[in-house]
Parts: sequence; structure tokens; C-alpha cells
Amino acid sequence: MDINQRSKEFARYIKNTNEFKLMNKAKFEIEKNKSLKKQLDNYINTKNNIYSRYKLEEASKKISQLNRDYTNFFNVPIVSNYMNATRNFNSMMDKIYKAIENELLK
Repeated sequence: MDINQRSKEFARYIKNTNEFKLMNKAKFEIEKNKSLKKQLDNYINTKNNIYSRYKLEEASKKISQLNRDYTNFFNVPIVSNYMNATRNFNSMMDKIYKAIENELLK
């Protein structure tokens, strides 16, 4: 089996994890609510702009303020579920990347 076929198989495996399924379900719930989706997009765009415009120390301060500004938004159950599901998925992927790196370094 070549690397491309293995990659597709691996992607199918990831799609079948609970972390991926919960993240997609939460994403679908956000996308059904246009107002929440717009606010989330604004938050992500603002956050990305901060990271691209400022050095790390200044960016960290601005991101902290941005997060404080969005506290009420993050407390909306649909948004909170989405953020937690995304965090859990990213954590899973980070563990996978580290495991692959460890295997490559053997």
C-alpha cells in the first residue's frame, strides 16, 4: 500500500473518532445559527489579524483582551460546546503528531 492510500485510511480513522464527530456536530450547530456563526468568524478573524500584526508579547496582551471582550459569547452553550469540542480534537491531533514524531526519531 502506498503512502497516499495510507493517508486516506488514516483520515478515515480520524473521522471515526469521537473527538472528530463531536467537533463536527458542534460546528453544525454553530452554522445553523447565523448570528453565532458571524460572531465566531469575527472572533477568529480578529484573532488571526492580531497574531499576524503584532509580536508575540503584544499579541498575547491583545488576545487576552479579545477573550475578555468575548466572555459572554463563549458562555453561550452552543459556542462553549464548539470551543470544547475543537479543543479536544486539537489535543487528540497534537498527541498523534507527537507519536508520529517519536516514531520518526527512533
